[in-house]
Amino acid sequence: MIRVYSYQDFNNLYDRNSGRIFQDLELRKCRFISCALSITRNPRRRSLVRNVRLIQCEEIGCAIDTAIIEDTVIDGLKTSDLLQTWGAVYKHVVLKGNIGRIMISPVIATGWAKPHQQAAFDKANAEYYQQVDWALDISEARFYECEIQRVPAPLIKRDAETQVIITREKALSDVWRKLDLSKTHWRTSIEFFLERGDPDVVLVAPKRHPKFNDLLDGLKMLRDAGVAEPD
Repeated sequence: MIRVYSYQDFNNLYDRNSGRIFQDLELRKCRFISCALSITRNPRRRSLVRNVRLIQCEEIGCAIDTAIIEDTVIDGLKTSDLLQTWGAVYKHVVLKGNIGRIMISPVIATGWAKPHQQAAFDKANAEYYQQVDWALDISEARFYECEIQRVPAPLIKRDAETQVIITREKALSDVWRKLDLSKTHWRTSIEFFLERGDPDVVLVAPKRHPKFNDLLDGLKMLRDAGVAEPD
């Protein structure tokens, strides 16, 4: 049975080392204020979110930490600033509608986690994705800003025109350094991608960003130069 919450505020909820399961929920036009999900440095204590729908919700000063998120739909999300996720993994998660500023990062407990704790999550997350047919569907999302790190690009359903794949092999060719990407941040994005050592990345031109047309033109240049995959 699905539990439905509408027009409710959730304040100062910190899910820490609980290993809880949050499932079978629908939240409509709710606000999350100063909340954090799945704060832990132990992969065995991370929380699971499953079969959840968030519709036209808002977050203010929140974070998603090391959660496992599955079979979830986020249809419209207002963010107060940059909503960051830290070490979370995804299976069958759809983002659609107007979405604010988000960044998906593989880093856990930034500034606090010890190297062996980060390594444990890196290993657990890599093993998790080996069993996933697709992780994220962002094809119908209208982002204001979106950066995705270390979610395997083949597991992301995309809008091919505005969301492109770059492989490490193509980025190492340095062809992109010869392009005029000065009106975009793609040069910095590719440099950071190479520094992380990931095999691939999805670059997203966010449709609601003021520089969307410039960012889209930059993706077209990358594709025309053979740096981004042709789709």
